[in-house]
Amino acid sequence: MTRIFLKINILSILVLLLSITAFAQKGEGQKNSLLWKISQKGQKEVSYLFGTIHVICKEDYFWTKPMQSCYDQCNQLCLEVNISDQSQMTSELAALMFDMTGGTLRDYFSKEEDYNIVAKFIQDSMKQNIEMANRMKPITLYFLYNTLLAKGPCKESLSYELQLVEKSKSAKKEIIGLETFAEQMTVLEKIPTDTIINQMIGIAKGEKNESSEVQQLVDAYKKQDLLTLNKFIVESAQMGMNSKSFIDERNQKWVAPMKKMMDSQPTFFAVGAGHISGLIELLRAEGFTVEAIY
Repeated sequence: MTRIFLKINILSILVLLLSITAFAQKGEGQKNSLLWKISQKGQKEVSYLFGTIHVICKEDYFWTKPMQSCYDQCNQLCLEVNISDQSQMTSELAALMFDMTGGTLRDYFSKEEDYNIVAKFIQDSMKQNIEMANRMKPITLYFLYNTLLAKGPCKESLSYELQLVEKSKSAKKEIIGLETFAEQMTVLEKIPTDTIINQMIGIAKGEKNESSEVQQLVDAYKKQDLLTLNKFIVESAQMGMNSKSFIDERNQKWVAPMKKMMDSQPTFFAVGAGHISGLIELLRAEGFTVEAIY
């Protein structure tokens, strides 16, 4: 695998490492808002929780005055993972993305025909030669598949996380993360490889056309409609995922570091919108007041 190929795909991988966790947490009584104020009795300064969508067409991207105002009030930005250090990301992701056992993508296919179909899809749609991608783990290539799906008809796509990183660098705000790439990959690698391969084959054959659902998801996001977003639950039977480990357990692990960060200084938390409802409930259970901002 060449260094050039790694650099070309690094941002797509980063975006999809985060996006697979979006929109899978149930919640009740949530209002139409992606932005929530977190306060605590006796504490003067407040922090904010914002739900992102990790890939969106440029024309669909929006950033309101209240969002900017709340962001400006915070001293630091906290993402699911700190993606601001490009050099560190490259070194960490290289070990996570590629199969270091000597195996190749071909080894995961039981039928030569299916492998050839996927190889052609990679070459035609991803503009990459299969030999260049052969060392990637199936989960890595699946992320790239989904990058294409998420971008859909976009002439240009944006990531809320990357936009916020640029804002924070310009404002000289500290950028931190709730977990590491290794921790995310540990959860993602729980998806059975057979499930991933079957999903890849289905997309390459044109059997899985989820573009309409993606558009519905984007429409709900633009309306800041958490209730509708929460309907886009990735079922375990379909994706081989365990929503408990993907969403619930990660939310629970995040609450303790979130409390420490908020005690230290006002923090703008930006995580996949599917985490918002669960985090609101957990923070309220810890005694925080969590209110929607419009």
